[in-house]
Order: sequence, then structure tokens, then C-alpha cells
Amino acid sequence: MGDLIISFRGYDADDGHLDAFAGIESAAGIARALTLIGHYAATGVVRHRYPFDPTVRFFLEGTEEGSFNWRIAVATVGGPIALGLATNGIYDLAKLALGRAIGEEPASLTPEVAEINRHRSGDVDALVEAIEPALKKAHYGVGETAKEIVITDSSTKTVVVKFNQTSKDYILSNVESDDDVQDVSVSALNVNDRTGRVYFLDLRRTIPFKVSRDADPKTMLALSAALNRYANKNPAPVQISFSRIEAADGRLKRIVILRAVEASDDDL
Repeated sequence: MGDLIISFRGYDADDGHLDAFAGIESAAGIARALTLIGHYAATGVVRHRYPFDPTVRFFLEGTEEGSFNWRIAVATVGGPIALGLATNGIYDLAKLALGRAIGEEPASLTPEVAEINRHRSGDVDALVEAIEPALKKAHYGVGETAKEIVITDSSTKTVVVKFNQTSKDYILSNVESDDDVQDVSVSALNVNDRTGRVYFLDLRRTIPFKVSRDADPKTMLALSAALNRYANKNPAPVQISFSRIEAADGRLKRIVILRAVEASDDDL
């Protein structure tokens, strides 16, 4: 994989200029998100604020003449990388986190990042949560001075992530919807943080959750048992009662679990 190219397209950008404030705010938001991702790659710890570890750094290499294409390169500056990722892996981790923050999942990942996604999914969700404020800032110029901001791989020209009005609506909206009940499987659980991910068969994807502090006392036990079955390749559904947090377009972003019981329990 080559460097990252950040390209502003449409509206003012097509006329050869950008609103200065909106353009700089968007670029700063993307840079901050990449910095948070780099810190996690270097340390294995999600951090929300300065200071950040200097081992993995993203550099602005310059702009392409006659366009608003900004080249960003990653550099590792001494010391071991906690997650053991090479440059391509760091870019792939960025693709995973940036995409998930706007409700998208990458079609493919390097084996190293796929392993992190499987076994450190709680960390990945925490990283996505950490970069969300930066990505809200990154969308500042979308729909105002540029129609979209596209981040591509300079070598293959493939799109890493695209910020447009759809992603802006997704990341800026958090609509509390009706409570629901559904059978799911548990793919990740952090007992200390009371967070994790559950797989919705109808959506064919996992959704992050937080267990309410007012949840039924047996809820954590039921979720832990379901995760054990999942880890032992013998998944069985658990029935959850939950509150829905949706994007403006109705897509489910995350849930708050109020109760969980084994789907076969007699008291369902």
C-alpha cells in the first residue's frame, strides 16, 4: 500500500478553492483521527487526548499541484510497535476504524488486522468511539465547500473511506428509538466496561452494545455464557431486551442492553 491521498471534490473544490475555515477544520479532524489510530497501533492503548506516543506518526507530504489532493504518509520512529503492525497494517487499521465510525465495514483486511478485529474487538470499538469527535470535525466541510472528501491509496487508487452527506448524517445523528427484543449471538464482551458486540442475523453484522447499569442482575452472566459458547465454536442465541440508538436514516448504530437471558429459558 502507498501513501494516503485526501481529496476534496465537488462544489468549491472543483473551482480550485475551498472555504479556508471549513477545509482546514476537515483536514484537522482527519489528522487527529489518524493520530489516535497511530497511538493505538504503537501502544495497544486507546487514548483520547494529548500527549500521544511518537512511535507512529502521520506526515503531510505535500499537495498535488492544481488540486486539493493532500498526501499523507505514515512513519514509524524507533521502538517496537505494540500491535506488531507494519505500515500496511497501520493503514488497514485506519481503514477499519474510519469505516466503522461511519457505519461501514471493510470488505477485506490484512490477516494481522483481522486478528485484532477478532480478539481485541473491544479495543477497536473503543478506538472508533475515540475518533468519532474528530470525524465529526472532519465532516465540517462536507456539503458546504466540498461535496465529498475521499481518502484513497496512492498506489492502487482504491478508496479507503469516503466522507459525504450520507456519512455526515450518520456520524452526527444519534436517534433514540423504541425498545426491542431479539435473539443474538455474543461475539465480544468486556466485563469491566460492560461493553461488547452482538451479531444480528437480520443485519448480518455485529453491533456494539453497552449494558445498562440498571440491567437485570443475571444479564452479565447470560452474556458471558453466550460468549463462551461462541468462543468454543458452539454458538447459541441469547435473547436481549435493548434500547436502539439509530442514525437519521434508521440504521442501527449501537444498543443499550436492559436484559439478557438464554433463548431457551423457560421464563421467556
